[in-house]
Amino acid sequence: MDLGYVSLNTPDDIAPDVLATELEARGFESLWVGEHPQVPVASGTGMPRQLLAAQRQMWDPLVSLMMAAQATEKLRLGTAVALPLERELFTLAKQVATLDRLSAGRLLFGMGVGVRPELEVATRTIAWSERYRALADMVAALEVLWTDDESSYRGEFFDFEPVWSYPKPHQRPRPPLLVAATGPKALQSCLKWADGWLPGDAALGDVPAALDRFRQLAHDAGRDPATLDLTIMVWGEPTLEVLQGYRELGFNRAVLGGGRRDGTDPATTLPFLDRCAAMVEQLT
Repeated sequence: MDLGYVSLNTPDDIAPDVLATELEARGFESLWVGEHPQVPVASGTGMPRQLLAAQRQMWDPLVSLMMAAQATEKLRLGTAVALPLERELFTLAKQVATLDRLSAGRLLFGMGVGVRPELEVATRTIAWSERYRALADMVAALEVLWTDDESSYRGEFFDFEPVWSYPKPHQRPRPPLLVAATGPKALQSCLKWADGWLPGDAALGDVPAALDRFRQLAHDAGRDPATLDLTIMVWGEPTLEVLQGYRELGFNRAVLGGGRRDGTDPATTLPFLDRCAAMVEQLT
């Protein structure tokens, strides 16, 4: 099982290129960053103060990961998670493909639907109740843009006449698409197109039972669970035994850093990575 690290990715954190270099030197497989294109002021009143402070300041994930790509040779670059429905389709297609090409195919595109207030600010055409149908439609449109020379699409939410959209991704036909959904109905929708699953252990509760449900849903959708990327976002500071348990369950990657002690203090980042690096060889 590989180890990754997720950064809050704010101006207060270690810069993406420096952090990526430190991760690669310690044997980590990947760096992950999330996004909040905008945080509605009205919705922020219900968020924990420290979390809101970070979410308000997040840098753009694709630009940040480009910095990380330039500073490293093998480190994989992940979004945990990107929010495609809050972005413009053609710009997103070009940005993702550009990052994947310039990193020589190191992108892992984790995606989700965000929270209702953010989606409602970002678009007037997609209702919250339609979010997973719209995400599936957007993925189908992106696939056309990433594969066809003259790309056109007719869908429920996205519709365009033939266009030229370049570059195409380095990974063909596309970078791996990992979905962060956890609910049965959401997963049923996403398993039609997703290449993997990206849940957080704190949200799952009983991880073995949740993984069994995911595998059954994948099987019911006609997908072979063994072919899907299984990445788990691990909350806090897990022991080696916890990570070994996730590996035995079948997760091929664990991403650390979320909810770690003093996570908003950049002075604690490298000591945390040093402690985790001691487990890399024992898990791979």
